[in-house]
Amino acid sequence: MCFVEAIANKEFEDKFVEFYNKYYIDQINELFISYPQKRSLYVDIQNLEQFDHELANELIGNPDNLIPAANAALSRFSVNADIAKPVYARFYGLDASTMPLIQDVGSEHIGRLLTLDSLVVKRSEIMPMVHVGVFRCAMCNTVVKLEVERDNMPEVCPQCKRRSLRQLNEESKFINLQRLAVQDPLEKLKGSAPTWQLEVWVQDDLVNTIMPGDRVDITGILRIRPRRNQKGKLEKAIFTMFVDVIAIRTKQKEYAELEINKDEEKAIKELSTDPSISDKIARSIAPSIYGFDMIKKAISLQLFGGTPGKTLVDGGVIRNDIHILLIGDPGSAKTRLLQAVTAIVPKGIYISGKSTSSAGLTAAAERDELAEGGWTLKAGALVLGTGGTVAIDEFDKISDDDKSAMLEAMESQTISLAKAGIIARFSTKTSILAAANPKFGRFEQSQYPADQFDIPPTLLSRFDLIFPIKDVIDDEELNKNIARHILIQHEAAGAQLAEITEYEQVQAPPINPDMLRKYVAYARKNIMPRITKEAADRIQNYYVELRRIGMKQGAVPITPRQIEGLIRLAEASAKSRLSNLVELKDANAAIDMYEYMLGTLAVDKSGRKDIDILQTGMPKEKVDKINIIMGIIKKLEKEEQYALVPKVFDEAEKAGIERERTIKFIDELERSGDIYMPKPGVLKTVNREAG
Repeated sequence: MCFVEAIANKEFEDKFVEFYNKYYIDQINELFISYPQKRSLYVDIQNLEQFDHELANELIGNPDNLIPAANAALSRFSVNADIAKPVYARFYGLDASTMPLIQDVGSEHIGRLLTLDSLVVKRSEIMPMVHVGVFRCAMCNTVVKLEVERDNMPEVCPQCKRRSLRQLNEESKFINLQRLAVQDPLEKLKGSAPTWQLEVWVQDDLVNTIMPGDRVDITGILRIRPRRNQKGKLEKAIFTMFVDVIAIRTKQKEYAELEINKDEEKAIKELSTDPSISDKIARSIAPSIYGFDMIKKAISLQLFGGTPGKTLVDGGVIRNDIHILLIGDPGSAKTRLLQAVTAIVPKGIYISGKSTSSAGLTAAAERDELAEGGWTLKAGALVLGTGGTVAIDEFDKISDDDKSAMLEAMESQTISLAKAGIIARFSTKTSILAAANPKFGRFEQSQYPADQFDIPPTLLSRFDLIFPIKDVIDDEELNKNIARHILIQHEAAGAQLAEITEYEQVQAPPINPDMLRKYVAYARKNIMPRITKEAADRIQNYYVELRRIGMKQGAVPITPRQIEGLIRLAEASAKSRLSNLVELKDANAAIDMYEYMLGTLAVDKSGRKDIDILQTGMPKEKVDKINIIMGIIKKLEKEEQYALVPKVFDEAEKAGIERERTIKFIDELERSGDIYMPKPGVLKTVNREAG
């Protein structure tokens, strides 16, 4: 450093001392009381702007000159002349209007201070980095000690001028370094713009402070380093960018960071007074798809969700996100519906279960270039979708391992990871809209859902609502309306391309997509409904009445788990009206949804409503008949030491079970390991106590 630079740095240092004394003296005293556990002072650039406008501009334009002076000024407040560990002034609070998107960061930002609104995607393990290096010359034994930057590792001995310096690791001082990968938050990207990841480096007390999936403001200096080609050689003219982080500020994970001005807020409140607002919202979802009125209404409630932040008396957190599953025939617009929803919501992710890896869906720990071959934690779609909606197409095609992970992700809204000694927990506070196809082509109303879809009943039970989507062939009027609806849109699209001004078009959505997006964001951010006694009594009476009917019929039409689902739906109905009270009509709307689901998917062959069809995959009617078959086999075995299959058929028919179903039940009992066939035509029960 030349004499002029040293004088300038001393002046900057003195200015920062004066600034600290005026704005941050109490925080500095607290810092050194907690030192060395606490070593960072967070400084708002807006305060520096008020103190000295030119100093703030110099900090933004030439941070490499100013930040060392700011750190040195901070260390002067220590009572110890030689502090063992460095202290840091961590500047934050750049004007939001100057914040570029991560995908727009480029050469014009090199060497400047910038703040990025970031979603953390990956995190590497910790790597030691030299902070104060001690070097010895192999030729003349000269010892050199200096603070090391990434690009100034000394090689030439200052005494003999030879390239013979060797680092003494035992005497050098190291600090921790960790690499992260960040991308733009999904709601900030317009249309189908691809996400772009940027590498960031954090040091010392900033390591391990954030996890993949966190939403943070990162303030740092954009730097470049030589890029390696495929053969591992350094390119001379092409460089890789990374951000050298100065400060990290965790942001509250909101549903949407949408800016809503005063006029828009007024329009939103006026819209909420419309008596038919719930219907208008439902009709504004995927208007290009004909029908599905009840399903669209359910999805509209999912957009709003229940009241967040509620906790139980024992401290447990109550889930407020609503999960919906659509199951049914191929070609019935399930995919279009999912994609339309992710386009509407402020933060939406669409993925296909068939083409999604485990790491892409949940989270993973794996070796990666980011950690130079070490371990990195990677966040998948459910983690990145926190605060929004994740649409999963072909849900039945997800691997068995991922289905197990989704049990925790859907109910507890976390993903626990344990691999290679790494134990981590990620937040998955997102609502899930999933779609699945039947195993054998088309949905068969006469069969139970668990027999038609490759989805475990335990996972099915995590959905608040499950709707069938059936391709009805025999309704000629419906077929005509669907065909006309599609054709009108294609005719209109063709007329627009041909610049024809007069053409027929399907009815426009009552609320345009941009307003709907802001309406939902406003409701989720500002409306926290609480349930009234009238609404609570309605849900309680409905639960008790269904249980009473179930007791008489010998089925289970509702369980305590569904009460929470009804409350979530009722709260979402209140939010859709911007009401802070869940009223009777909201409880009725939730009950209507549940009744529709029961009537279409949870009715056994004798016409009884039985939620076990969805929750366990086995309705009580089926359980009863399997128990009858098992009883017959045990009885015959007791009398004759084994059960002949023809005799089992005869006894089952006497009990009212037809031959075809008896064959199915025997197959299921064999698969479950309850019975076995020692020789053709002979059945025996498995003695589980023996051995």
